[in-house]
Amino acid sequence: MTDAVSQPRQTQMSPRDRRRVLIGMALAALVLFLGGALAYVLDFRHQQVCPGGKQWIAQGSDDMGALTYLCPGGLVVTQGMTP
Repeated sequence: MTDAVSQPRQTQMSPRDRRRVLIGMALAALVLFLGGALAYVLDFRHQQVCPGGKQWIAQGSDDMGALTYLCPGGLVVTQGMTP
């Protein structure tokens, strides 16, 4: 007796299906990019470095390599520090 085991057929994607997958991936990447840009516009662009919304005078780094800003009045603000 022989065991008749059916093997699943391996089908290849048609060029039309391949194009749909590539277009879907491109659209997903575009949506993620636009979502990141929108998040930046709505949140991060409005964060101020110096108190009172004043423009910083100089930019540098401290001994540990952290980014620092010199604000009007001699106040030095380190990146991540809230004034």
